[in-house]
Amino acid sequence: MKRTTIFRSRLGAFPLVAGLALAGVVLPSFGGSVAAAQQPPAQPAAAAQPAQPTAPVPASHVVQKGETLWGLAQQFLGDPLLWPEIYRLNTTVIEDPHWIFPGEELHLIGGAQTASAAAAPEAPAAESAAAPAAVAATPGAAEAQPAQAEAPGAITVSPTAADTDTSRAMQGPVLNPATGPTIFSNQGRTGSSAALQRREMHAYRAVRAGEYYAAGFILEPGEQLDSGTLLGNSATSSISRLTTTSSAMLYGTVVVTPPPGDSLKPGDLLVSYDTPRMIENYGTVVRPTGLLKVTRVGAPGDNVMAQVVGVFQTIDGGQKVMRMAPFASKQGVRPDSVPEGSGVLGQVIDLRSPREVVNEQDMLFIDKGLADGVHLGDIFQVSRTTSLTSGVGEVVQKQAQILIVYARDHNATGLIIQLDRPDIRPGATVRQIRRMPS
Repeated sequence: MKRTTIFRSRLGAFPLVAGLALAGVVLPSFGGSVAAAQQPPAQPAAAAQPAQPTAPVPASHVVQKGETLWGLAQQFLGDPLLWPEIYRLNTTVIEDPHWIFPGEELHLIGGAQTASAAAAPEAPAAESAAAPAAVAATPGAAEAQPAQAEAPGAITVSPTAADTDTSRAMQGPVLNPATGPTIFSNQGRTGSSAALQRREMHAYRAVRAGEYYAAGFILEPGEQLDSGTLLGNSATSSISRLTTTSSAMLYGTVVVTPPPGDSLKPGDLLVSYDTPRMIENYGTVVRPTGLLKVTRVGAPGDNVMAQVVGVFQTIDGGQKVMRMAPFASKQGVRPDSVPEGSGVLGQVIDLRSPREVVNEQDMLFIDKGLADGVHLGDIFQVSRTTSLTSGVGEVVQKQAQILIVYARDHNATGLIIQLDRPDIRPGATVRQIRRMPS
């Protein structure tokens, strides 16, 4: 390979030196060190601008009517594009980031750290370029080094105590303070205890109205419900060759025969349901199919008109309808941890819709209810005991956590909110690990 040598001449700097000499500027000699000449002039302490204080970001925020994640990021984090930070911290509360509801409590702690880091001004490029390659050594460091002749134009570099500190090699990765941790960058190393604390803090969310009305339950042996009948759609098909379907769609209008002796009025809510099966030794399964809102009533005993405001299963003519106790929201109320061995202990009766592989958001029935101290919003741990063939003995395996979304006297319905093993079967053990305040 051919080498090219570039010669640097001092003649190119002669016009500049001559001009500065005529202007009366004193230059250091070429034989001396230019480290001092490269240092910027000291600024008086009074000229330093005080740091502008930033408003503290609250640890949490209760959603008000009309608010969005975009607006909350602008309000608390100073940048609406940081809304994914708030969503990341509240995935157990927010199902769809396009929809948040009044009363939901959102955590902002992670978002506050990002906002404070993003608000830190970056160092100007001019100052970075003017910074010297090395700074003066600590006192006494120069005497410890043997004196060496300085080449013309050389810059003296002396090691500092920080440069010789071998403990830096043992430290973990350091995050860039100008950006801070975000969902798009390395979050750094965190201990398992801190991760568990964050998981515990964000693990709970309140029961939602749709989950309450769609839960279903098991009838007691011999129990009868006061039910009316869903007759079918009120509108006929626009195509004469097609028969009018009895299935109802969302926001469709249906005709309902009210429950016997029940005087309905506009705005009342009814639940349509079917009874797909019976569980041996327990009773009949009641499975809600839709939520209906009464829109028009006639004389007592006449049929009423209702609008479909929720669809859980296929809504067909001939299904039964019933009233349910109104849903009482408990947003902002969190259950207390239950000491080991003191919570309600029961078993899984069955899944509401049996399947081989269980998924999150599936529902199951347990054999404990209001009479046993179970309440809406409680958390239960589902587990099973397995005997190992290796001689170790029995091992308790955690399978899931369920949120109680409906409770009757002697059974309750749980929604799977955390799934560890998808093989939940009837007879699995359930233990209360969080109890709503009474």
